[in-house]
Amino acid sequence: MATRIISQRVTTAFTQTDDTARQAVGTLVELSDGGTAIYVKSSTSAVSTFAAVVINEDYTVDMVTTTNAGTVSKSIGFAQTSIATGYYGWVQLTGRPKVNLATNCDDRVALYTTATAGVLDDATISGAGGMVAGVVGATTISTATAVTCIVTRGPFIFANGSA
Repeated sequence: MATRIISQRVTTAFTQTDDTARQAVGTLVELSDGGTAIYVKSSTSAVSTFAAVVINEDYTVDMVTTTNAGTVSKSIGFAQTSIATGYYGWVQLTGRPKVNLATNCDDRVALYTTATAGVLDDATISGAGGMVAGVVGATTISTATAVTCIVTRGPFIFANGSA
């Protein structure tokens, strides 16, 4: 069964995107997979389906990279549908979202930002960017693909050795 919003006060579907806000940005909802999602606006570029995104203080999102992870908000979410530039939609915060992972990524190990926008990997990095705490893949993969991940409450980017 597809993940869906179970909160009573919400009128937009989990995969719906719009060029005008249908909810207040920052609205949190509960999901059928036991997770949560937040209503956001795509910032400077489109967001791809299953991309890991940084959530800025104004609830705008950008696909995470090693570069921007070290310079922006350390909040992270996971787009379950594409969101065009300047459009509004939901990103999953916790639960069992699908996430784009790099080739040969192992399961149940720490994940890190990469130079590829929206993609996480199990390869340790140094310098800017960092570990995405509270997120692990549920299965090992041999090719780059979106896989179900296990995301605990309160995932964040642990950048440059500081939280």
